[in-house]
Order: sequence, then structure tokens, then C-alpha cells
Amino acid sequence: MSDRNWKTKLRGETKTVNEGAELRRKEHQKDLHKRRQEEGFARFAGELKTEDGEKRATFKKFEAYKRESQFPPGVKDLKIAVDPKNQVIVVPICGRPVPLHISTLKNVSKNDEGEFVYIRLNFLTPGQNIGKKDDLPFEDASAQFVNSLSYRSRDTERISEIFKSIQEMKKNAVKKELERKELEDVVEQNNLIEVRNRRPLRLDNIFVRPAPDGKRVAGTIEIHQNGLRYQSPIRSDHKIDLVFNNIKHLFFQPCDHELIVVIHVHLKNPIMIGKRKTKDVQFYREATDIQFDETGNRKRKYRYGDEDELEAEQEERRRRAALNKEFRAFSERISEAAGSAFDVDIPFRELGFSGVPFRANVLCQPTTDSLVQLIDPPFLVITLADIEIAHLERVQFGLKNFDLVFVFKDFSRPVTHINSIPMDQLDNVKDWLNEVEIPYSEGPLNLNWATIMKTVTSDPHSFFEEGGWSFLDNDSDADHSEEEEEESEFEASDLDPSDESEQESVFEDSDDGGSGDGSEEEEDDDEDEEDEDDD
Repeated sequence: MSDRNWKTKLRGETKTVNEGAELRRKEHQKDLHKRRQEEGFARFAGELKTEDGEKRATFKKFEAYKRESQFPPGVKDLKIAVDPKNQVIVVPICGRPVPLHISTLKNVSKNDEGEFVYIRLNFLTPGQNIGKKDDLPFEDASAQFVNSLSYRSRDTERISEIFKSIQEMKKNAVKKELERKELEDVVEQNNLIEVRNRRPLRLDNIFVRPAPDGKRVAGTIEIHQNGLRYQSPIRSDHKIDLVFNNIKHLFFQPCDHELIVVIHVHLKNPIMIGKRKTKDVQFYREATDIQFDETGNRKRKYRYGDEDELEAEQEERRRRAALNKEFRAFSERISEAAGSAFDVDIPFRELGFSGVPFRANVLCQPTTDSLVQLIDPPFLVITLADIEIAHLERVQFGLKNFDLVFVFKDFSRPVTHINSIPMDQLDNVKDWLNEVEIPYSEGPLNLNWATIMKTVTSDPHSFFEEGGWSFLDNDSDADHSEEEEEESEFEASDLDPSDESEQESVFEDSDDGGSGDGSEEEEDDDEDEEDEDDD
């Protein structure tokens, strides 16, 4: 058999295998999409539509003082007074001191005009847009609200001092409100029950991220009755307690291709470490020997060449293997102490793909239950069971990268983007999503997910009633165009330009009159050859 026939056969077999795998993957995806549609329709059956799809802002009432005796001194003179302790501004209105809480103030302005100075207080009132998401509702449609108050005075210094005091008080109030919103989901853990009558299992010379004291110092991890404790050697109160019932995932990542070996804990509810809120706590040790210095190693004075380098490589491999064994054994001890709460999960590096989940290009690696990136902070931990659907963006011919978007079953949770994944990883990503039972779709453009999720959360029942996530699927048009392209490519590739006999037979069988044109050209060529011979 000729080489051309062998190549044609192998090419055909490969194409048949790829088409079969793609067909099976599409059939499985159809079943997954249908199942997700039925689950969503059943989950949101009977739910009523909300006005905005988000929690509406409520008009808060503030009580500045309970009795008049609590008023600051000087209000009897009917002058503007600032009370930073109670966060109140007392202003004169119609001959009476009126307290106004700082939370009702929108902003304050000051203008100098000649010998007078003007101070203007603008208040938050229903009907005005405070921000992109905030809009105060009308609690009472018949109520009247004061939009602003303006005061004039000749005492420039006093008004300037009041203006600065109000600005500082407003700044502190906004800061406290942001801190309160940020700590809303922080749950106080149960107290750690220490091991008694024996020494707890421990792992020494361990670094932690994030560090409780802000300094990179090696400490100790201990396994107690109901959780873990990291103790810093600097101070006894610098410690991190992780209770087992708040741990969602426990990961062990070896140092085979990395600079560190890692035990990573992903929490159900965030905790405060120092002044930072975090859901991921990582314990690690560097895989390289810091004390080993090639320039100062005494062996370099007497031994040179490949033997010395080979011995150093073997020593590093032994050190890495010992680190992996020690950390893996300790992570398994943690899982055993927790009972059946969680198991040790190890990333599959061979299934990993590079992408940009935050700002840096990193290697994202699947595990049994998650998709993780545990080397460069900020860390990425996505639980597969929480994913509703995955969407592949910018999938079109000519682009070198595509984006991956995860939509979660909790629609109030923002979607997660992993951008700039190399296009040669597209089939691998599709295969992985298909194997872990996650329905996916693909499209050529980036979508406005904020608007999409706002539409979904506004009326989930109607969303699934009208087809759910089927609007993301463009496979019907793409499949038709791909089939036409494949047919044309097959016809072209079936012809070998080196085989003239096949080409002549195809031209002879065609009905477009090409055979007559070819015969005339051959006659002209023969006449030219005869003229050259005669010359």
C-alpha cells in the first residue's frame, strides 16, 4: 500500500474518532441542559416576581436623642452644633434646635460671598438616585421631606470649623457603614476545644497566608478535638483557629512542579484574621533548601562538573519527596480527626489550563470537587456543586484565547470569569466540563452578565418558563455551517495534486465544458512545440 493511502486512512480514522467523541459530548450536553432546565423550573415554581430582582433599600429611621437633656451645650443659643459622639448635627429651625443624624446627610457645601459665608446641608430623600444600586423607597406617599437647608453667617472661622467637623463625621460614618456591610457574612466560630492529657499532633516550621501579624514568620499547626490551630512564635495571642464544622474543602498540593508544598483550607463562612476577612487559609513550606548555597558550598572547591550537579538534583528530589510525604500524611490526619466532614482533595495537574481569574495568568487545576488555584494569591476555589452553568466566550475562528464564565446556582452571587485561556485548551476544557456533569454553552462575544443576572433574579420562574439558559446556545447555526465547511474540505482533500490521472478523470466527468477548453489548450501547446522544432 502506498504512503498516500496510509496517510488517507489514518487521517480518516482520526477524523472519525474526533467526530464520534464530539457527537457523544453534544448528546450528553443536551441531556445536562434539559436536566438543568427541569431543576430550575421546579426550584422556582410558584415564586412571584420582584420589582428589581434585588433587595430594595429600606428607609431607615434614626433616633438621635431620647430626651432633650442629652442635647449638646450651646443649642439654646440657636446655633449649629456638631456632636461627633452621637453622630448628630443640631440645627435651628423655626426657633427650635432640631437634631439630624449624620446618616440622613448626603453632603455639605460652603460658599463665601462678600462678608457672608453660606453653608448648605443636602439630605437623602426618597425619589433620588443615591448610587447605581441604591434608591430610597417612599415609606409614606403623603410625607414631605426636606431636601436641603442653607444658613448664612458673618463668622467665617466658626462656619469653616463646623464644615470640617461635618465632613469628618460623614467620612467616619461612611467608613463604618462599609465595614458593617463587609462583615455581614462573617460568622463567629465555635470555640476550639483543645486536646487534653496528650500532646496534639503538630507540624512545625510552617508559614501561613494571610499572616495574623502581617509578618512572614514560621509557626506551628496543631490538630485539636474540633479544629486546627496555627500558633505564631512572635506572640501567644497571634493565632488562627479553624473549626472543622466551618471547613468546606481541604486541599493538599505537592511541590513536584512548584516552589512550595501546600495544605489549603477553604471555609464555609469567612473569618477575621487580623483586620482582614478571608475564606481561604493556607499553610505552606518552601520546597527549596534556603540554607543551601552553591557559591558557598565547600564541595564546590573540590568537585566540579556533572557529578556535583547530579548529586544536587538527586538531593532536591529526595527533599521534595520527603516534604510531599510529610504534608500529605498530616492532611490525612486532619481529615481523620474531622471524621466524615471533608476529605483531602488533590489537584490534577494534567487537567489544568492557564487563565486569568483575577489579574495574573495562573494555572487553574481541577480537583475531585473543585477548580482551584492555590499558589499565587488571591486564591481561586470554585466548588463544582455550586455551578449552575458554564459559558465559553470569544469562541470564534482567528482568536488565540477564549474566556470561561461560571454562573452559580445562587443567582445573587456574582459570576466568576477566567479570561485568556489558550484556544488549544478548548477541547480539554469542554471534556472536563462534560465529565463533571456541568452543562456549558459557547458564543463568539462577551456578554453583559450584570444585566443578564439582574433579569434572571427579577423573575426566575418566568426565566425558566421561557427556556432558561437556552438563549446562550448557538450550536444549531454553528453545526450547520461546520457541516458545510467539512463537506467542502473533504472534497478538496480527497484529491492529490500529484496524481494527474485522477484530476483528468474529474475534469472529463464535469459538465461545465471544461474538457473542450482543455483540448484547445493542448492543441495550442502542440503547435508551439512544432514551431520551436522547425526553428
